[in-house]
This record gives sequence, structure tokens and C-alpha cells, in this order.
Amino acid sequence: MALLPDPTPNSTPSTPLPRILCLHGGGTSATIFKIQTRHLARTLAPYFRLIYVDGPFPSDAGPGVLPVFVDCGPYYRWMPPESFEDVEAGVQEQVVAARRTRERVVDAIKRDEEREVEKAGGKGGVGEVVGVLGFSQGARMAAGLLADQAASGDEKGITGMPEWKFGVLLCGSYPPYSIANAGKRPEEFKGAKDEHGVLEPPAEHEVMGDVPTVHVRGLRDPHLEKGRRLGRYFGGEKEEMEFEMGHYLPQAAGDVASGGKNATVEIRDAILRAWRKSQGEEGGVN
Repeated sequence: MALLPDPTPNSTPSTPLPRILCLHGGGTSATIFKIQTRHLARTLAPYFRLIYVDGPFPSDAGPGVLPVFVDCGPYYRWMPPESFEDVEAGVQEQVVAARRTRERVVDAIKRDEEREVEKAGGKGGVGEVVGVLGFSQGARMAAGLLADQAASGDEKGITGMPEWKFGVLLCGSYPPYSIANAGKRPEEFKGAKDEHGVLEPPAEHEVMGDVPTVHVRGLRDPHLEKGRRLGRYFGGEKEEMEFEMGHYLPQAAGDVASGGKNATVEIRDAILRAWRKSQGEEGGVN
């Protein structure tokens, strides 16, 4: 059983830290997401190493990106402009696009490992990728990766994809961007839809419960209800946290009115609990 390292400031773990894949929101980038999550990343640094990756599709700047990140382009997204719930989008094209995003993930993890090995002069190992963390559209992507893992049959995923032990969904929406969903025709989605997907809760057979998850939402987020619907996809070990904030993270760049340090620490602690639950451990944070 893998144990968490001693969280002593500036300590050097005897074994490589486990890694979390971090997926930015639509119309941003890995660079911007590093800035947006810098406070959360600092609190997680004794426990995990974070991997940031750009989405595969070029994009205009997303909501809230300008003017703070006006000089930080280019911007990217995880879904093609004609997302799978668009009645004009071809089903096969959406499946191809969904697989393309997953290949981007596998490639990013591989390149991260190569960089770490090179940095260490070919000595030492690289920590296992154990979690996936996403914000906004990236949260839908993260939820889709967990959905792919929970699915059975050939649509389960992509060769080289890690086994996700837990997921962190920050200001997410509904439904998960899974290969199964990408392969559905528009008429298969029941109920009203908008640019973030269907508005009805998942069917009973769609609920996943085998991977611990953390769900963070803003009470002033215009997509709050869709985020709550996303939470219903996960029926097992999960923590749901709601803060007095909009569609962003506590202490995010340009934000002076939400959550703050205490919220960031609470999110960190929830992530550590999810990791420990995935390892069969219980209890709080040391």
C-alpha cells in the first residue's frame, strides 16, 4: 500500500511523489491553469506532483479569461467547437475528437515521465499517476475519463491511460465528456440541453461509485445546478463542497472576493482524504 509522504516543509520524499493530471477550463491553457491553481498547488506540493497539459483544440479566450490573461494566449479547449450535444455534429467525428483528447493525455504523461528521467540523469523512478483534476470544461473531461474507466467493453479507453484512483472536479458541468457520450446521437440525450450538456440527472445505470471524488462548486456560479447534476454521476465515496464564489477557484488570479486560504486548505484536505480512501486508508490529514 502506497503511503503519503511526511508533509514536512521542503522535505525530500524517499520515493517519487504520486502525480495528478490537471486539465484546464475551456478557452484557457496549461500555463493559465498553473497560475489559477498556484495556491492549491502549493498546499499539495508535499504530497503530489502536478502535470498540466494543453487541450488539443484551438479556442477563443474563455469566460473570465480576459483581461487578466490577455497576453497569455494561445488558448485551448478539450472539446471541438461542435460538441457532442450539438445536433449538427456528426457522431463519428465526435468519437474521433474524444479519442484525440485522450491521446493528448497519454502523450502528456509520457513526456512528463521522459523529462523527469532526463532531469534525474536516468536514475530513479517517476511517481504513479493516481488522480485527475479538472476545472469547468476540464472537469467534464476529467469526469469523462473516470466514466471511460468505469465503462465495460471496447469503449473503456485508450492504451496507455493510467488507472485513476480518484478525481477532483472543480466548477464542473454536465454530462461527463466520455467516449460513450461522444458516441451517442443527439436524440439519445433526453431533456433540455444547452452548451454544457443535458440538464436532467443521470439514469440509474450511469451512476459510478468505484472511484473517490471531490466536487467543488461556487454558490454564485451560473452553472451551479449543472455542477450538482454532475455530482450525481458519482454514487460512491465523494465529498461535495460549495463556497461563496463564482465560476473560479478560491484565491484564483484576479479573484479578491471568494473563499480564500481556508477554502484552499479545505479542498487540499478533501483531495488527501480521497487519495487515502483509494488506498484503503481512513482518517484525516496529519
